[in-house]
Amino acid sequence: MRQGAIGMRLRGLALALVVLTMPSVPATADQPTAVRWSVEVSTAPHLPQDVWFTGMGNNSDGWQGGGSICLNNLAQGFEGGEQVTLLLDVVEGGIFGVDGSPVPAGTYTFPGIELPDLDYTVTNGQTYYVILDAYIVQSKLPAFAVGDTVGLMFMWDFASGRTNRPMVLWADFGFGFFPFLNEGVLMANVRLHP
Repeated sequence: MRQGAIGMRLRGLALALVVLTMPSVPATADQPTAVRWSVEVSTAPHLPQDVWFTGMGNNSDGWQGGGSICLNNLAQGFEGGEQVTLLLDVVEGGIFGVDGSPVPAGTYTFPGIELPDLDYTVTNGQTYYVILDAYIVQSKLPAFAVGDTVGLMFMWDFASGRTNRPMVLWADFGFGFFPFLNEGVLMANVRLHP
């Protein structure tokens, strides 16, 4: 019983030190100039995947958020443990044609590896998109060098709230976005905040 009390005191002391060493944050911040989106993309229930990210913001004031992609045995076409790890920063997003048009509207074919190819139509006012900067922090594959940055863009048919959606992935290796992969079904949670 005495060791339990000592352990609780040590945890309390550690918590107090963490709080005291945290930088102070101003009580007020600049208010957004436009409505803000919150978005999360992750594994859909019972469908293992390799993607997780979250963000909040708008394209006028900027975005906060991040996440990761881990290419491993859950990813299409990758076996043998962790092959590539990418850390993500959310840089743009919203309803296509309303918040931005990073590619022309139209129908594109997204290749599949274990999934079939998918023809996906990018439609003004109906497609949701999120653009990410992906930083390679670990790689066993020569095509993905540690320290490189890749532009990624996820798209899906917009619905507010938490939904499971087929998603497509675009990539930009410095030459503009091109259809990269049929990602299959992922979970999206999207909300607009006034």
